[in-house]
Amino acid sequence: MSFASGLLSPQRPAEGTSRSPVWRAALFLLTSSPLWLAPRAVWQGYPLTLAALIGLSLLFLRWDKRPGAAIGLNLSWRRAGELLCGLGGAALLVAAVALVVALVLPFPWVRNPRFDPTLAILSFASLLYGNSVEELIFRGYSLERLIAGIGHWKAQLVTAILFAVFHMANGWPWQVALVGTTIGSLLFGLVFVRWHSVPAAVGVHVAANWMRDLLLLDPPGPATLFGPVAPRPWTPGEQIATMLVWNGLILLACSVLWLSIHRRQAQSDAD
Repeated sequence: MSFASGLLSPQRPAEGTSRSPVWRAALFLLTSSPLWLAPRAVWQGYPLTLAALIGLSLLFLRWDKRPGAAIGLNLSWRRAGELLCGLGGAALLVAAVALVVALVLPFPWVRNPRFDPTLAILSFASLLYGNSVEELIFRGYSLERLIAGIGHWKAQLVTAILFAVFHMANGWPWQVALVGTTIGSLLFGLVFVRWHSVPAAVGVHVAANWMRDLLLLDPPGPATLFGPVAPRPWTPGEQIATMLVWNGLILLACSVLWLSIHRRQAQSDAD
């Protein structure tokens, strides 16, 4: 049974087959918990964090007698292409969000005179590092094993809750963490499932965060190129409208991904 066919199957795996994947996912999450239960500032500046997490993932895969390619951790042009496609796809998605938000809000969208290209590049590099760590923890080995043990949607729910806990440890209000990160976790998880690739999920995660900072921050920061100029505080209605546009388009992208996964599985079954 393929990874995709297993996640699409509505039947729960037998008890004997589900226990080992779930416990291995739990052990992986427990081993990496000093990272995701601590604020990002604790490990962000340490260059060995990412290498250590890649090594941990490969170690667990070796324990399973599986290659790194099972979750996209093999060096190849294909993986580089998946990273680039993830970056491009998410950039287009957030650009569409910004365009719709610009039509909804009454504020002018102007270039930020404080924009600093060097800081924007450094911001991208920082996101590439930090989001790679996050994807390896939440959408790599652990999600793949949870899907094998308890099914796709239960695995997505567990991952989304842990992802929200991580953001709360980084100072996010619990309401924002539960709503905002849950939808993001669903998107990144579906990307991982569609391509069996951590690099693809990393690309989407990085571009979504970077493009948000580039186009949607108010007040704008030095890494913001264009943004809404608001001479007054946003009203609750404007905040809700912006949130609905953001979440709505991301959920639309999730639906497209889910249909793509089903279509791919149907073609595989037909062959």
